[in-house]
Amino acid sequence: MQRTITVKLEDNQAVTDTIRFFNECCNFFLRVGFDSKTHSKRVLQALGYREARKRWPRLQSSVVQGARDCACDMLKREGLRKLPLKKPWSSARFNQRTFKAYLDSARLSIATVSGRQRVRLRIPEYFLRYSGGKVVSLRIRLWKRILYADLVVELSAAVIPGNLQSRPLAVLGVDRGVVSAAVASNGVFFNSRAIRRVRGRYAYLRARLQAAGTRSARRHLRRLSGRERRFQADINHRIAKQVAVMDHDVLALEKLRIRRNKQQGRRFNKALGGWAYAQLESFLRYKCEETGRIVVLVPPENTSRICSRCGSLGRRHGSTFSCPSCGIILNADLNAARNIAQRGRALLGRLTVNQPIVAGADAEDAGTAAESSYKPPVETGGS
Repeated sequence: MQRTITVKLEDNQAVTDTIRFFNECCNFFLRVGFDSKTHSKRVLQALGYREARKRWPRLQSSVVQGARDCACDMLKREGLRKLPLKKPWSSARFNQRTFKAYLDSARLSIATVSGRQRVRLRIPEYFLRYSGGKVVSLRIRLWKRILYADLVVELSAAVIPGNLQSRPLAVLGVDRGVVSAAVASNGVFFNSRAIRRVRGRYAYLRARLQAAGTRSARRHLRRLSGRERRFQADINHRIAKQVAVMDHDVLALEKLRIRRNKQQGRRFNKALGGWAYAQLESFLRYKCEETGRIVVLVPPENTSRICSRCGSLGRRHGSTFSCPSCGIILNADLNAARNIAQRGRALLGRLTVNQPIVAGADAEDAGTAAESSYKPPVETGGS
């Protein structure tokens, strides 16, 4: 598994100049690729590499190739419909031939326009737990006259210890929704009332600013979008942190693919568009991986309509679920979370005995296979 850590670098003029020359070189490749209508690395190498080496002779050849690769990615992202350009102090990409990071001694050796430089890293105490990993990627940027490095650290995948594999694994199901951000099968609710209230305030301000249409209103809209995005990420981080430390070995989630539906109306689709369910899933994944827990994805069909006690199709009225067979009445989201946990246990039962249980993509692949073989029950009675 990989983790990205952001650290400060000590002030170094050679590194600052390298960032500026890298972005100038990247813009050169962007113009060459846009004019030639191509984002192929091989074609850009043939068209512009020699000219780039002449214009920026102080840049190492691997750094020039990194600028070419960055330009190809940007052109591919835009689909060659418009010419993207990098700002002078935006991030510069370095491959493994141009740097060597020593996290244990907080040092970075990097190729610059003034030769190889050794720069000191200011690693926060929280990131010291990643000091045993291998840095596989590096980006450096200048922001408010301070150098920042984004280091991608490769860590060994966490494996469920053998003593856990010798007993039944405790499975926790989590149902994600709009009314309740998350509901765990152990009865813990994470209500979205505060989130909806804040998002409603942001929506009101956004509508007023869009109606104004002035330059200052547009600047305010950009700042507003950043605040709303950071607020949503903070809420999902808090939920994921609390779920990851709960008593369980396996976390079961629905494999959601949400699309807007014109028949549901504008209000419903607006609430659906602000639902950051995928972000919450990604946060849950990496926080569970760090604690040695695995995450599995299960089919989402009828999790809110099947009774978690007897398995019969029941009825949902608002936030309440009732089963006509066994008579149970409980919260519909809690009922769904318990069904998700049961499907997670069934999925683990299908794994072979000698198959390692690893916190990573293997669990998702197994969930996909289980989803393809899953058939939802057919309702024979009335609705």
